[in-house]
Amino acid sequence: MELRHLRYFVAVAEDLNFRRAAERLHLSHPALSRQISDLEDEVGLKFFNRNARRVELTEAGHVFLVGAKRTLASAQEAIAQASEVVKGERGRLSIGCYAWVTHPFLPDALGRFRGLFPLVEVTVRHMDNRTQVEALLNGSVMLGIGRLDPNFEESESLTITFLLRSPFCIACSEHRWPAKRGTPKLSDFREDNFLVLSPEVGSGDECLR
Repeated sequence: MELRHLRYFVAVAEDLNFRRAAERLHLSHPALSRQISDLEDEVGLKFFNRNARRVELTEAGHVFLVGAKRTLASAQEAIAQASEVVKGERGRLSIGCYAWVTHPFLPDALGRFRGLFPLVEVTVRHMDNRTQVEALLNGSVMLGIGRLDPNFEESESLTITFLLRSPFCIACSEHRWPAKRGTPKLSDFREDNFLVLSPEVGSGDECLR
């Protein structure tokens, strides 16, 4: 049984007239009659009582009509959903992100994205750069947002797109660097100990060193 058999059956059941149904389906009367006979033979049921003057649905035909319409509607919905996926209007988007980098902009960006594509399911996983690369390669995430790694080499599998610059700053006591000394250079602190985020941070855990 094919979907076209269901469409043919529904058309005849709605019109209760083979000739009108055939015209609507752009088929010849004999061809449509043969298709309905083939359907009845395949399922082993008689759906129509027909003679030279009238066509009537049998009890089995009434029940089959309900199911046939439901099946055709489900098929049409599946086609529409598949089309939405192809157009990017439906589906899923999984993102791996370095939380400290994306926190200033990602929530607002996702809000706008959901407004444009409400049928797309978005999941966000916090992970460091190394874990993002592994996740991108094994397909567990579709997009990674992290810090630029100078040692990363683009390949046929992965590529980098630059999104934004995030400046670094040094915070120190005014006694350590009074304003009258002017603007410090990084080299001025070469002998100092620093408290920075560990590169391995990515799951939301705070790790300082």
